[in-house]
Amino acid sequence: MKREPEWKEGYDFNKEQMKTWLREFLDFQQDPQQIMGFLEFGSRFYHYSLRNTQLIYQQNPNVTFVQSYDAWKQMGASVKGQKGIKVYIPKYVTYLILNKKKVQLKYASSEHRAAYKKGEIPSKKILTYGIGNVYDISQTDFPKEKYPTLFDMGKNSIEHRHWIWVLKAFAEEELHCRVTDQDVESISLRGFYRYGERGKEIVLNHLLNDTEKLSTLSHEIGHAVTFQKEMESAEAELRADMISMMLQWNMGIEVTDSRKKHFQEHYRKVWNKFGENASNKMDQLLDQAFQTYKHMNEKLKFYQSMSKKMERKVSVYGKEY
Repeated sequence: MKREPEWKEGYDFNKEQMKTWLREFLDFQQDPQQIMGFLEFGSRFYHYSLRNTQLIYQQNPNVTFVQSYDAWKQMGASVKGQKGIKVYIPKYVTYLILNKKKVQLKYASSEHRAAYKKGEIPSKKILTYGIGNVYDISQTDFPKEKYPTLFDMGKNSIEHRHWIWVLKAFAEEELHCRVTDQDVESISLRGFYRYGERGKEIVLNHLLNDTEKLSTLSHEIGHAVTFQKEMESAEAELRADMISMMLQWNMGIEVTDSRKKHFQEHYRKVWNKFGENASNKMDQLLDQAFQTYKHMNEKLKFYQSMSKKMERKVSVYGKEY
């Protein structure tokens, strides 16, 4: 059989370095402030898996928009002399079955590879993950005037009421969940999600101002989209807060102090409850939040475009939006 090439030594080094970065990420999970920072960072990278987002964050928490070398090249941008950000990339690897043992095709002898091409040796393709590089937009010569075509540079002057409409439309059309303003006979109860004989419903305190109403609605949608009867309250609240904060950061809206406080309280409850297994539980909740956020983000783009069309239509008649 062929000996492993020299480049594999460097590959193995990178592989171990990536494992170290992931372990280091787990080390600061006990601090809810740092996790909030990671959630804000992750709200910009919903196309990537949780693991890859963690890796990108550990290597450079200040990146904004990353792509592969080929993706930048296809957009007419070049990446020269820049250090790549390591991520995992899925790929299928072919193994030859030799005497009931699996041997990777590229390490097989020339005779075995020739026999494989003739169909004389059985083989099996296995999904695995290799190491690839991505590059931040700051590492390219992509024209700055075209930045807004890739990501939002800020949403100055967007009314919170606009986003309330977007989230309400998403809840009612995608989740079949009614959203109503009601007198809940309280000034402290901001709202709640319930699932009963009448179906799904999000109730918002009619006394809330637009800022608190948006924060509460995004949190309750987090419950509605991930509802599990068997999940404990603290875990469900924490996951809903994760989704809520990521949505608000993506909207360019500052997360309210009450939402941050709620998150920290339930974060500590979950951490204390699971003890030695807290890191694994937190990783599980983060993964669920990221998956949900990714799905919602794609859907919300449609309702956002609908809202903008309504805004333009209303402005024609000189009415307040």
